Amino acid sequence: MELLPLAHNLSLGVGRRTCIGRWQAGVYHPCDSVEIPACGSCREFNACAICTGTCLKDEKTCLEEHAVYIAMFRPDIFKIGVTKASRLTDRLREQGADVAAVADYISDGELARRRERELQKRYGINGTVRHSQKMHVDTELDWTAWEAMKAKMDVHDEIKLRYFDLPLWMRPLPVKDMLLGRVIGVKGRLVVLEKDGTLYGFDLNHILGAEIFPIRSSKRQIALNTS
Repeated sequence: MELLPLAHNLSLGVGRRTCIGRWQAGVYHPCDSVEIPACGSCREFNACAICTGTCLKDEKTCLEEHAVYIAMFRPDIFKIGVTKASRLTDRLREQGADVAAVADYISDGELARRRERELQKRYGINGTVRHSQKMHVDTELDWTAWEAMKAKMDVHDEIKLRYFDLPLWMRPLPVKDMLLGRVIGVKGRLVVLEKDGTLYGFDLNHILGAEIFPIRSSKRQIALNTS
């Protein structure tokens, strides 16, 4: 397997997609199924991912401190979530949150899920944010809305996250079939690239199970497909 860093200049095409396969006893097993991103045989059931506060496992394994957090995405989209306390910052970066704070630290994951749902119902805040909503990377954060929410929920341990070294001058145009241009940054699963003064956004979900190959490009030979 080869690691491809999402940095500098990229010229990669995205080809045929198949099932992502599976890992078993530390060995990767590819799969040719056309069911994506994972077929029924390779899809793993993650009871913790769908837990709502009642453990679905035969034996509870989430016996470590969890953080229940409130996160905001540009400009003023909120979500309440839960993660292992040791992975809080990593989890926020994976989601592309712009700023977050902890509502509570809970002794295990099952109890944290209950607290999460309690807060979601109390404040009318969802536990998910759609990828399309996270595309507003060129907008300013509504700090007034954030301060008001912090005061209402009485949170602590604020975390501010930065993904780009320079302000984005436009909303990235979505592309699906290639990673072409200079990488401006990665925010959650969104890669922002610049080509000829225009910004493009690539959803990393589009390369799950996909063939990736180098491409040659010039202004005459190739254009980015934004359909």
